[in-house]
Amino acid sequence: METSVKFIYGLKILALLIALSILSGCELLLNKNITIENESFIYEVDRSGKNLHFIDKATGTDYLNPETASFCASVVKDGKEFQVSSVTMEGNQLNLEFNKAGVSVEIFLQRAKSYITMEISAIEGQVDSIIFLNIPLLLEGIPDESFAACALSMNLFTHVRQLPALQTHLWAACYERFGIKGAKIAILGVPQKEILPSIRKAIEHDADIPLPTKGGAWASMQKEGYGSYLMNFGTLTEGTVEEWIEMCGNLGFNQIDNHGGGNFFSFGDFKLNPEIWPGGWGHFKRINKRLHEAGISSIFHSYSFFIDKDSKYVTPVPSPELGYFKSFTLESSVDSECTEITVKESTANISTMTGFFVRNSKILRIGDELIEFNGVTDFPPFKFTGCKRGTNGTMASKHKIGEKAYHLKEMFGRFVPGAETNLFREIAKKTAEIVNECNFDGIYFDAIDGSDILGGKENFWYYGTKFIFEVASHLKRPVGMEMSSMSHHWWHYRSRWQAWDKPVRGYKRFVDIHLASIKSDEIEHGLWYGDTKQIEKLAPMENGRLQLPLHLGWWSHQAWNPPQVEPTFVDDIEYLCCKMIGNNAGLSMLGGADKKTLDEYPAFKRLNSIIKQYEELRHKGYFNDSIRSLLRQPGKEYTLFQKKDRTWNFKPARYHKHKVEGLDHPSANWTVHNEFETQPVSIRIEPLMAVKSYDYPDNIVLSDFSNPGEFFTPEAADGVSVQIDQSKTATPNEEACGEFYAYNTGDSPKEGSWCKIEKKFEPPLNLSRNQGLGVWVNGDGNGELLNLSIKSPKHISHGAKGDHFIKIDFNGWKYFELVEIESSKSNDYLWPKPVSTSDFYVYDSYRHTVSFEKVNGLQLWYNSLPAGKKVKCQLGPVKAIPLVPITIHNPSLTVGGKTVTFPVKMESGMYLEFTPGTSCCLYGKKGELIKEVLPEGSIPNLVSGDNEIKFFCSGQERVSKRVQVTIISKGESLE
Repeated sequence: METSVKFIYGLKILALLIALSILSGCELLLNKNITIENESFIYEVDRSGKNLHFIDKATGTDYLNPETASFCASVVKDGKEFQVSSVTMEGNQLNLEFNKAGVSVEIFLQRAKSYITMEISAIEGQVDSIIFLNIPLLLEGIPDESFAACALSMNLFTHVRQLPALQTHLWAACYERFGIKGAKIAILGVPQKEILPSIRKAIEHDADIPLPTKGGAWASMQKEGYGSYLMNFGTLTEGTVEEWIEMCGNLGFNQIDNHGGGNFFSFGDFKLNPEIWPGGWGHFKRINKRLHEAGISSIFHSYSFFIDKDSKYVTPVPSPELGYFKSFTLESSVDSECTEITVKESTANISTMTGFFVRNSKILRIGDELIEFNGVTDFPPFKFTGCKRGTNGTMASKHKIGEKAYHLKEMFGRFVPGAETNLFREIAKKTAEIVNECNFDGIYFDAIDGSDILGGKENFWYYGTKFIFEVASHLKRPVGMEMSSMSHHWWHYRSRWQAWDKPVRGYKRFVDIHLASIKSDEIEHGLWYGDTKQIEKLAPMENGRLQLPLHLGWWSHQAWNPPQVEPTFVDDIEYLCCKMIGNNAGLSMLGGADKKTLDEYPAFKRLNSIIKQYEELRHKGYFNDSIRSLLRQPGKEYTLFQKKDRTWNFKPARYHKHKVEGLDHPSANWTVHNEFETQPVSIRIEPLMAVKSYDYPDNIVLSDFSNPGEFFTPEAADGVSVQIDQSKTATPNEEACGEFYAYNTGDSPKEGSWCKIEKKFEPPLNLSRNQGLGVWVNGDGNGELLNLSIKSPKHISHGAKGDHFIKIDFNGWKYFELVEIESSKSNDYLWPKPVSTSDFYVYDSYRHTVSFEKVNGLQLWYNSLPAGKKVKCQLGPVKAIPLVPITIHNPSLTVGGKTVTFPVKMESGMYLEFTPGTSCCLYGKKGELIKEVLPEGSIPNLVSGDNEIKFFCSGQERVSKRVQVTIISKGESLE
């Protein structure tokens, strides 16, 4: 009996132990992490959804960013975000629970060798959106990393923020508005050399998008992305096609971009000007055939979905599918002559400000009539006032109470279709049909940077993509594409990256900024927040994050046009062309290649011949990688030359630009450091514009600081404070002055320790005859940067900055004549971070120009403030002063005790170039040769090391002799 009891008791103990073991095993199983892997990478999260690892299998390196805890997924419900609460996996199904939101999501996984797809297969519960991939990485997304990671959206409605191919944060979302179930992505984690082939496999096998085999992961395999094009704005016809072929040949170009608008073809309905092309697009089919025979490809350049106001969709009967901001209901009937329209809904927030980049119109559509209004009321009864009836070729009509009035969407001076309309699809289909019919080789989707007008900024990515997909789906064959902006899906179709619009000053610095930006993560053209350190890091890289062929257009040569436009010189073009060879990047020219222009501007012909020589060598792959690497270095200059054996090589060169502000000014004596061997000095001399006297009666006082309160809206970087007061002292000429203070705690870096105050002018001032500035400054010698900047309304000048920099490296009073708008030094510093077309957008400093006819602000800035120290400058009245040309005689240069004199008379806009042993020529404002000059005196040597330079000339006495002198030196040829 006792034995039996013991036996039964033992069985119970054994059963208990087995049960405990099973429970323990279940607990271990429940606590096991979720691992998603293929042959290339391992992605691991714990059961709560916290990210644990993202490991490169080849090296064992974990690239998950551990700085902050991150979770793999989250949902937004009723505007509130909820993190994932638990994650389980059963076979190929990943289950996500969001307990606090009452939501569960099922994701189907499919593994391939180099990628893994994730597709939402089911959802329970209602959400606004789901982030179903979120992996922050330690990767920088630059070409010299050994490992690359990328998340690819595999259909239209799946949103991935970062562009392919090299990403730093794997992230994907989908939205109830566009669809949840079926949202799909591919995750790639491979050795970087395999990233493009891996993307090609993923897109070919698993993506639900029109197959792109001319862009994205295929772009580097196509010749189109490496070409250079000349832009045609409507003069390419069957009668002129041979001239265009010749123009391309004169530049070494192999593409033509056919930019619509104006007198060419209308946007929206794509109607060709019947007076020039009576046969319609059939003419262009024949033109393209001839271009192809000459080895030139042809690009169709449209304004995407934008609609010209004289297109068939607007006049004489506007399409009811034109996009609109808001609809209104007529409160009372309207006859055909009524100039006030009363509506039920509020008009308080309707603006009457329009402009090229402004998302707004003053147009209503009521039935078949378009009506332009010039005012609105912001209180009941709500009215549109000052109405012009029957605009844009429509007919003024009667309208009944209760009819709808639609406030039309407008941007770039054009309307748009509704984003979900047949009109939207019709424009896309017609775009593809023209490309098919005429055998165009590429499409440029210009103005697609305005995609936010279709559905708001948050949906920019979706509607722009929808248009591109719609076009691509109707193409009979894939073609290369470019866009004026970028979103994730667009990368697949993009054949090169990224044309910027033309600079008009600071060319060399602009090129370096352009290269640094397109190798970074910036997606908009001309919008980049970077300084010298970033330029030096990014610009030398062979390629960037997008791994696309690079492009350095659009470009346009400039002639003398002060104070905002600098003439383009040979060294500017050689700098550009060296970067083209170094980066195997193409160029696009806005013009300046036709015979009429070249006859008028002889300088352009010389510049074009340089471009041609460089382009021929680039397309041949003439220079090896080590030479190309040197050419990519920012700030490093080279000049191309042909050796005696007729082979080509480069010499390093330096162009030391120096501005002489007057013969009695300290700037008339300066030092140049020659890093090369001793050599005879080469020189360029340019007489600049001067300003009339500070007491000239027609001067306009912008501020005399008698009322410091007129400067307001102070802005500053972190830790920087700013103040302005009236001073108790006076300027050397007995005028009142202000005291401009700033303090930097050190919370911001010195190069980004900016602050600003501003005086606004209402109404704007007309400074068209007073484009220079004069100011007395009492410096404190602390080395800060003072900037006096004038500005025009953004909708007129696009945000142009009229910067004038003064380095406060002096003590006591100095008088400054400020003429040329500054650009090149802007990116030596950090300024307010740009948002869209905000201040210090790169274009604001290098491309856009102030409208002197409408100056609405004077800004005072500081930057480069010493930490822990208060700076103070006293400023005399800031006066806008007329510019005047100068005339100088017999300019001379003294170097090392030897003086060379050039017996010429020079006026503002002329320039003299002297290269010992070759030429000394005087050129006019358009680059025309005026005469050859025989120098007098001894040709000085520029010794290796520091050289003291002195400039002198004779001429008029009433104004300062402002002259820009460039000292040129060259080194030995590259090996």
